[in-house]
Amino acid sequence: MNKSKRRKMLTIITLIVGTFVVALGYATLSDSLAISTSATVNPDTSLFSVVFSSDANSVIENPIVPTLNKTAPLFTATSGTIDNTNTPIIENMHVTFTEPGQSVTYKAYAHNTGKYLAYLKSITFSGTKTCTPKSGTSPNLVASACNGITFSVKVGKEAATSTSVSAITNHLLYENLKDEITIVITYETGSQIADGDFDVTLPNVSLSYDSAD
Repeated sequence: MNKSKRRKMLTIITLIVGTFVVALGYATLSDSLAISTSATVNPDTSLFSVVFSSDANSVIENPIVPTLNKTAPLFTATSGTIDNTNTPIIENMHVTFTEPGQSVTYKAYAHNTGKYLAYLKSITFSGTKTCTPKSGTSPNLVASACNGITFSVKVGKEAATSTSVSAITNHLLYENLKDEITIVITYETGSQIADGDFDVTLPNVSLSYDSAD
């Protein structure tokens, strides 16, 4: 009987221990909860805007009146016009030189009217300078005189000509501020004089502003 009682007691103890081990096993289980999110930023391109102006303080599309470097002998220049309707453009600047040593200066402004910082990335010239003699004018003399017609653009401290473009880095234009633009067309002193009239077509200029440096 004692042996039988001992077996029963051992069985009971074993069950108790087994139950305790199972309880410990449940206590060490855990769950991990994960949260995954994402977002997309789509900048409103309509809020990036750099436009031309004839005025330093606000956007005004008045004619850009040229300044002649001398009044005699007589030469003329037409006022430039601004159109910001689609792609901002300054156009209709035209000079009639009469002899070397004359130059014309046009001054305008690029205003940052958007909500982003704007960086000037490049001053690009497209096309080439061409000189076309009118009736009775020597093509050879015109070709030599054409070499004396130069064209330069300065935006803030960045200067460029159709033959030499400076590297532009870190040129920042803040919101509601402006860059001064100076355009100079010159018939260089000492240049060839043609024996008659000729027309000069100068390259087009693009100012590229971007929202990132």
